[in-house]
Amino acid sequence: PAAQKTFVTSHASDPIANDTENDNNSIWMGTESQRSIFALTNENTAAPIFTDTETVWQFQKLDKDSLKGRLRIASYLNAQQDKLYFESRNRAVSLLDYALDMKRID
Repeated sequence: PAAQKTFVTSHASDPIANDTENDNNSIWMGTESQRSIFALTNENTAAPIFTDTETVWQFQKLDKDSLKGRLRIASYLNAQQDKLYFESRNRAVSLLDYALDMKRID
């Protein structure tokens, strides 16, 4: 058997632009950092695996029923597990970028 736990280590959000006249073209950005721990729960002596990720969202309101956005997921090495941690200089070693289109469905 195995277990995984995820901890939110930080989060932030900020409205970047706000069109107060008609509430369109408003832009919001948010970030969240997480540390996940995966461990075997039986008699196995394998060390737990740690992963550190940062998620960044940006959404722009196009009209009252639609948004467009971007999602970036950055993964980092962990000093406790990876010998290359210091070579990476605390920079992301993996970046995933996604474009998002959302429409209200009532």
